[in-house]
Amino acid sequence: MVLTRDVLNPNSKDALKFIEKNHKSKADKTLLLLIGDCMIDYRGRARSFLDWGERMIMIKQDGAVLVHQPVMREPVNWQPTGSKTDFSVKDDDLILRSHHKSPPEKMKITFRSIQLITASSLRDNAKLVISGMEADVVNSIISNPEIIEQGLRISKREKHVKSGMIDLYGYDVNHTPVVIEVKRSIANISAVQQLRMYVSDIKKDVDEAKVRGILCAPRIPDMVKKLLSDYDLEWQEVERQVVLPDDFQKTLKQFSK
Repeated sequence: MVLTRDVLNPNSKDALKFIEKNHKSKADKTLLLLIGDCMIDYRGRARSFLDWGERMIMIKQDGAVLVHQPVMREPVNWQPTGSKTDFSVKDDDLILRSHHKSPPEKMKITFRSIQLITASSLRDNAKLVISGMEADVVNSIISNPEIIEQGLRISKREKHVKSGMIDLYGYDVNHTPVVIEVKRSIANISAVQQLRMYVSDIKKDVDEAKVRGILCAPRIPDMVKKLLSDYDLEWQEVERQVVLPDDFQKTLKQFSK
């Protein structure tokens, strides 16, 4: 059960009392969220100052402190995990001082007004599972090269050439070298140019007159297919598998519904 308490528009003294009662004694078990007009002074790896503005301050259960402005995804300032935060009142302002030992960093946040304070005990033991990446498509081709074509043999993964790194390198049933470039989403023109350079690099290193290049992606637009044909390159639409945490496999199309 998640326990959440909050207070609206408190003065600085009431805000301090709320924090001492609902957060300070159990900071490692409580996430504290403050929204208000504040000023921020940071000293550590660099020095920064942020003048008055309405922001959201989040103090996580591991000590991390995040300062968010009303726009943008990333925090404008932050303190790392393991930081310690103290609270006080001075001249009717609520003062937060967060410090981190190694590397030494200090952040002072001064609130001249507060709209909301929330203290909540959150539980989350889940681990992020990332799938559906290019590596998943590469792995599926290595496990079963016949999803590209019959008789294909993969001899090397991540083969270095002058212009970059080939995702997969192998030979077809006629022993012709095959360069395979893998994309996890819709293929674009830059992927064609990339494959073209890889094929050119391999041609310089092998005696065979012909080197095949195959672009693999879940979807390849017609204009990209035409460009591939113009360069005597090939394509194969490979629908990657998304593996969910419960091991129930879905295709990309099913997962997006």
